[in-house]
Amino acid sequence: MVETLDLFEFKQIVKQAGENFLNELRKANLLNEYEGQVISSILSDIIWFKQSLIMLNDASVTANKKREAAIFVKGMNEAFKKLYEMVGERCFTIFYNSYIEDKTRNEIADALNIDVTTVTRNKKKALLKLSIILYPELSIMAMFR
Repeated sequence: MVETLDLFEFKQIVKQAGENFLNELRKANLLNEYEGQVISSILSDIIWFKQSLIMLNDASVTANKKREAAIFVKGMNEAFKKLYEMVGERCFTIFYNSYIEDKTRNEIADALNIDVTTVTRNKKKALLKLSIILYPELSIMAMFR
């Protein structure tokens, strides 16, 4: 007989798999190399995401460009939903305020009544989890080095 999982159990398994992956990279001293490769890609994606949001509301942008932007925005929104599920509300809020709304660490820390180092730590955690979502091929390559 096949055992079925409910959605909550499945999300917990996915979250734990991401944690296990990052722990294995840390143990193998590959996390720094992995971070360098993937963080620049993710930051580029975030910049493109913000530009795409602007393009969708710009009347001077062609329909083809708007379609490309809409597809990209939809994919990023799906990735953000998965990230939210993996890291939780507080960490996601820190990530979103920092990278999407361009708030400073001090502004975020004051708004959430937390320490600035907690903001930095959570930003890094969210970026690494987002890297697993957006660039699984880099995650796999890092595991086999």
